[in-house]
Amino acid sequence: MGSDIGTLAKPGPVRSKARIHLNAASIWDPGTWISPRPGIKVRELYGADDGYRISLVRYASGVRVPRHLHTGDEHAYVLEGAVHDEAGEFPVGSYLMRPQGTRHEMWSERGALVLMHRLGPIRFLGGWRPGPPPASEGVSFPSDRLPTAINAAIDSPDWELLRPGVRILSLFEGPPGNYKSALLRYLPGKGIPTHIHMGDEHIYILAGTQEDESGSYGAGTYVHNPTGTTHQVWSEEGCLALIHWRAPVHFI
Repeated sequence: MGSDIGTLAKPGPVRSKARIHLNAASIWDPGTWISPRPGIKVRELYGADDGYRISLVRYASGVRVPRHLHTGDEHAYVLEGAVHDEAGEFPVGSYLMRPQGTRHEMWSERGALVLMHRLGPIRFLGGWRPGPPPASEGVSFPSDRLPTAINAAIDSPDWELLRPGVRILSLFEGPPGNYKSALLRYLPGKGIPTHIHMGDEHIYILAGTQEDESGSYGAGTYVHNPTGTTHQVWSEEGCLALIHWRAPVHFI
């Protein structure tokens, strides 16, 4: 992978869509979470008509999600605890890409908090089968707060220089014009020059604070920059962000 965020391209017509900014206080308010199944809590961050969904999911200790089919690619980043499937255990800091067509079970022995990007819904193949009963909610879920221990793959040799003081760790890259996932690390006082988004960008701030002309975004914040967004990005104190791009950006 090169040092740019995708392939540079000349800007074309853009769609007008609302920018979304959810701060940590609104995301982590207990009243914003729903419980679709026993032992699971969900906070929806974004949803699109094409089935694309972004959500935070809490799994209680001992919860099991039965065998299911992914009708679209799923990207998952473990923020706290650990999850398991037939391939093994994935602790905090793990990034998982389950492609369209994946069939598997998933469970968490000690509870987990996961940031999910799904490009299509999942379909259960055998109904909801009960697993081990979770403990009481007061102790079974990993937290009701923003996680503080983030494994950011600091020692990975795969970090690359994007701009002076800004490094990128590529997690996944699909076909050109499709989507890309990466971690970005800003040193204090560093940033990225003016650019235009050729597709939607979804940002989750893992640590520190990121700024642009529209505001300042601390740890636990979710930001959606729609197609056509033009801005600079910087960080006065330093920042670590998990980012999904639906298409490349063009530096102006």
